[in-house]
Amino acid sequence: MDQAAKIAFKAHLILGLIIATVVCIGVFVLGALGIHATWPAFFVMISFFITGADIKNLPSIFIGAIFGLVVAILLVTALTPLGAAIGELPATLLLVWIVIFIIAGFGTVVPQACNNFAFTYFTIALIEIPVIAEKAVGEALKSGMTDPAAIAAAASSAVMSNTLTWGLTAILGGGCILGAIILLITLARKAGILPPAEAAH
Repeated sequence: MDQAAKIAFKAHLILGLIIATVVCIGVFVLGALGIHATWPAFFVMISFFITGADIKNLPSIFIGAIFGLVVAILLVTALTPLGAAIGELPATLLLVWIVIFIIAGFGTVVPQACNNFAFTYFTIALIEIPVIAEKAVGEALKSGMTDPAAIAAAASSAVMSNTLTWGLTAILGGGCILGAIILLITLARKAGILPPAEAAH
């Protein structure tokens, strides 16, 4: 291994140490706050690094994440009445088509909202929402609730509450975790522990 390779290897070890430590602290803090669905925070960090660790991408990451969550909850809200009118499968396909069309079609008009980050959060939210709704229905039935409207309301409330938590987790949790990583990397570069950003490319 030549000298340049050794320096690069050492830099990656230090970066790994910083990121792994901050991630674990983030998981601990979020867990202590009662937040166990940590994916919204960590997808912010992942999105930042896979797009070149450019701070200019942060608005698109955060806005796209929130937009993805918003359209997911709007889809789920519209699904029940539309499903009753035209059938659940046609309603689901139509609403998903509309959302994908908006995100893909308006990417050049509102790129900070309609982007791959919106796709990511929209997709994960659609995976998680049915699980949350099913769990809420199960808990309502266990508590002795029998009114279908009340059960549906309990499920809807759980979905809305969790979606709001995901949004706050993405903005506050993701922002704090990513901010801590960027700060520690900056300090490490100033201290000469890591090479300058230009040298890392």
